[in-house]
Amino acid sequence: FTLVSSSNDGAAAIAALAGSEQTFLELMNQSATKMGLEQTKFYNPTGLDLGPGVPGAYGSAFDVARLFAYVLKNEPEALSATSASSLPITSSSNISHWAVNTNELAGKVPGLFASKTGFTDTAGGNLAVAVDAGLNQPLIIVVLGSTEPGRFADVAALAAAAILDKQ
Repeated sequence: FTLVSSSNDGAAAIAALAGSEQTFLELMNQSATKMGLEQTKFYNPTGLDLGPGVPGAYGSAFDVARLFAYVLKNEPEALSATSASSLPITSSSNISHWAVNTNELAGKVPGLFASKTGFTDTAGGNLAVAVDAGLNQPLIIVVLGSTEPGRFADVAALAAAAILDKQ
């Protein structure tokens, strides 16, 4: 639910499982370092701005692509739901919810099998996707600093160009 619908409450709940937000941030930043994400730093569990012009996290497109590749290689099921435009989710207390994907391209871009959106006033519109470009060659596309609606057009154009170049 957190990944599909960009639920900040979900991110805060996951952080609580670590015992405290500070412990969670330390673990996230340690994991980023272990993965070689040299331009990534987390300041809160959600990535939301800490204030005007003050990011809650930062990272390069290269690091986001590297993180995506790591997750897809080691925990692919973590992103599997992010390819759907929407899906039903039942909570542990047996309450049904409908998660609508914040990625407008989910279910529309051929071969898209993983995605994650992001938007803050400081960072702008961000979108990372993994697309099956054929011949067992996944392609990771990352757009950072676009507009909130523009990120979808940017990624769709890059995906179309990359897949056409493969043919």
